[in-house]
Amino acid sequence: MISRTSHFVLLRILSLLLLIITTCDAGCLWKPTRLHITNELGPGLDLTIHCKSRNDDLGQHVVPFGGEYTFDFCPNFWGTTLFFCGMSWSREAHWIDIYDASRDSSRCGNWNWTVQATGPCMDYYNYYTKEFVCYPWNDKASLQ
Repeated sequence: MISRTSHFVLLRILSLLLLIITTCDAGCLWKPTRLHITNELGPGLDLTIHCKSRNDDLGQHVVPFGGEYTFDFCPNFWGTTLFFCGMSWSREAHWIDIYDASRDSSRCGNWNWTVQATGPCMDYYNYYTKEFVCYPWNDKASLQ
């Protein structure tokens, strides 16, 4: 016969496993995180994107105006996943942390970004400011 203490311990373990499974940073137990990056620079302006993490180099991609670049990844269990992207067009070159687990892990699933000359914007609406969340570019960087 199982004692009350054993039931309690088993319940705690099952609760912990359920919590881990339902968090975004549990790896890819259900589905990966997907990033969509749309070029909204203007007609005739191609966007060159080069995204990397510490472990993955996704290569260089050219996205025409109105086009989209998409990639999937699995955030790590420790919540330290970071993807940064160099973006260039015409004579401009910038970079941005496109996914930073310390900033973004509370939102699971798909991430939609639009790239404009002033910086990238998420499709996340901030109800306090009544605006979509946009970020300034980080320091200029060359795409290598």
